[in-house]
Amino acid sequence: MSSPSEGAAPKRRAKKRGRGKKLFGLVIVVALVVVGWYLLKGTDSGDDTSGTTFTVARGPLEVLVSEGGSIEAKESQEVRSEVQGQTKILSIVDEGYFVSPEDIEKGLILVELDSKELIDRQTQEELEYQNSYATYTEAREQYDITVNQNESDIKAADLAAKFAKMDLEKYLSAKVSQSIIDELGIEKASEAALAEIEQSMIEREAEELKASELPVYVEEDKEDEEAGEAKPGAEGDAAPDATAGAPAAGPAPVAEEKPAAEETEGIIITEDRVEVVSTFNSAEAMTLSLAKYADVNLLGDGEAGQQLRKYEDDLKLAQSEQGLAEQKLDGTKRLFERGFVTKNELENDELAMERRRISTQSAETSMDLYIKYEFPKQAEKLLSDYEEALRKLQRAKRMASAKLAQAKARLNSAEARYQLQSRRREEMAEQIAKCVIKAERSGLVVYGSNDQWWRDDQRIEEGATVRERQVIITIPDTTLMTANVKVHESVVKKVQKGQPARIKLDAFPNDVLNGHVEKISVLPDSSNRWMSPDLKVYATTIQVEGTHEFLKPGMSAEAEIIIDTLENVLQVPLQAVSPSKGDQVCYVLNGGAPERRVVETGQFNDTFIEIVSGLEEGETVLLRVPDALREQPGDTAPELPEVEVTEEVTATAEKQEV
Repeated sequence: MSSPSEGAAPKRRAKKRGRGKKLFGLVIVVALVVVGWYLLKGTDSGDDTSGTTFTVARGPLEVLVSEGGSIEAKESQEVRSEVQGQTKILSIVDEGYFVSPEDIEKGLILVELDSKELIDRQTQEELEYQNSYATYTEAREQYDITVNQNESDIKAADLAAKFAKMDLEKYLSAKVSQSIIDELGIEKASEAALAEIEQSMIEREAEELKASELPVYVEEDKEDEEAGEAKPGAEGDAAPDATAGAPAAGPAPVAEEKPAAEETEGIIITEDRVEVVSTFNSAEAMTLSLAKYADVNLLGDGEAGQQLRKYEDDLKLAQSEQGLAEQKLDGTKRLFERGFVTKNELENDELAMERRRISTQSAETSMDLYIKYEFPKQAEKLLSDYEEALRKLQRAKRMASAKLAQAKARLNSAEARYQLQSRRREEMAEQIAKCVIKAERSGLVVYGSNDQWWRDDQRIEEGATVRERQVIITIPDTTLMTANVKVHESVVKKVQKGQPARIKLDAFPNDVLNGHVEKISVLPDSSNRWMSPDLKVYATTIQVEGTHEFLKPGMSAEAEIIIDTLENVLQVPLQAVSPSKGDQVCYVLNGGAPERRVVETGQFNDTFIEIVSGLEEGETVLLRVPDALREQPGDTAPELPEVEVTEEVTATAEKQEV
């Protein structure tokens, strides 16, 4: 009695080389044996035990999953075209060339792509870069000038406001001036307006900072418009526009200011100037009576107080002289009545008295006119000058904000274009550099191939056109190889990571390589979903242990994944078990006649199957169903995997026959 040799696991896909001759010879031998048997026993004996037999044996049984695949490198360098668009190959290293470490040190050129068109574009991009740099430099300098000019304008307006207030205090005194200013709320309104302007500037700076974090897109067709210069504008008291040449859409919008004193300020930004429009409702100031402040005690040492004091002194002096003239006239009248003075002297005293009365009336009229007209006129003029100076300060800050926003927008636009051209310039230089691809890893040079059948890519060679990201060369690392197979969904659940495996190569059938399962795909392979939509296979990677110089990427291989190893179990060839009426049966030779016996089977591989019960070690089973016991059509039973009579089973059976 013989049993299958330990460690032998016949492959599912038997080698076809030489099999035809062996099977043909085996058929001839079996036919001769059958003919001789019938000649010896006679055809009417009813004995149908002819056929190959196998002696039930006990021994180890390996449960295997065998699948075909190919050898690939676990790691490899893929040399891809990184040039945008399409380009041609000018030169390429020969396929099969082995890149050595010395080649890497020398900077071996693997592929050289055509860069003529890129060099022409680089010249144009360099001109664009120089123009954008000049525009950016001009905008940056113009921005600095605008900042300095704004500081000068605001400082001048602030000094003008201070001087206007000093003139008002000089005329009305500091106490009265401040009282009038507080009553009208002039300074409070101005401070509110200035605070709102400052807040608007802060908000604008925050918006600009936020906008600077976003990508900036600059349109190509507006380059000339942004680089052009606009005509400078002029506006009354406003300083010269320091942002001449900025685009009309440059400045950020200025928030509308509405101070508490009903002041409305606006900014009109046109293509060639920045204009501030201001109106002030001074009805409150017009209805305010300043006559009540015409008091020497209130005005103090101010010019108005000095002037009013002078009018009061002139009036007092005129009144005193008029009193003296009245006393003298009374005395002259008494003397004239007594005849001591002439009528002419009386008339002279009366004339002097009239002159003093007129002088008193003139002094009273002058003081009244000053109090009623001159004093409020001058006071309102100085107060209006102060108000106007505060408005000019507001306008200066508004205009400074608008000019700064305009200059900042122009600077940002120029800077964005400059950065864009800088990136394009760098990218163009990188693209030209990428036309020369040098070796970075040692290994065997393999030309890239297209695995996608629907792509009509040219064959990799000199003069061929390659697209961006297309693989030109693959340099696999031959020190670490893998066998890539596709496991059918019916057995993929049995395959686990780390399981041992044996790899056999078609090119070297006598060499068996060891390995283990490295990776199992989670999803089924979709490369053939159009051709075979019902076929579900899972890509499985088996790492080959050790280094083998004869291994080449792309070699055909068959991998046997060892799922389990059963020790000391009864086993028979798969073809010895047949389905019959829902049972698994074997046909045992008992006294020369076949006996039908129901068996319980266990695990199996491509060749042998475990017998759990129903057979005993040493019994002889037939490898095919006798014709007399073959079931009629219509009988059904669970089917075993389809197998073929392999060379190893046949050889084992022949040895047992002998």
